[in-house]
Amino acid sequence: MLFMTIASIVVNLIVWFMPKRLTLKEMYCTWLLMVFLTRTSDQLLDLVLHLYDQLGPGIQWQAVVIQTIFSGAVGILILNFMPKNRLKFFAYTIGCMLLAVVFEWITIRVDYLTYNNWSLWYSAVVYILGIIFLRCHLSFLRRNIKDVIKKG
Repeated sequence: MLFMTIASIVVNLIVWFMPKRLTLKEMYCTWLLMVFLTRTSDQLLDLVLHLYDQLGPGIQWQAVVIQTIFSGAVGILILNFMPKNRLKFFAYTIGCMLLAVVFEWITIRVDYLTYNNWSLWYSAVVYILGIIFLRCHLSFLRRNIKDVIKKG
């Protein structure tokens, strides 16, 4: 738990002090989306399908707090530095996925996460799909926030 607490503080400090390429609305929407997706997917994979446990079986309030603080900040961090060029985006996606897999491996080593029927390979695929989804999310926000401002 100490590792995840420190990681959450560090990633939030990075988000706070980084040069921002995202608007406050984009960061707010991304934060909410990431928390929703993280909580929903973890409830399904952890509590319903029992593929892994976070801090032990069942709902752990500490894990819920960490997911709320950590996942939103990571989503903002990934989107903030995401390149527009497709070739650079491909390399960026692979780099982010590798960092996420290493981070997840560490969470296993420090007993925050315990696999039952899950694998780092599954996580790698989920991270790639998630990063692609974040790119689509930002594109959607940028198209539609402009439309709302024009109509308003």
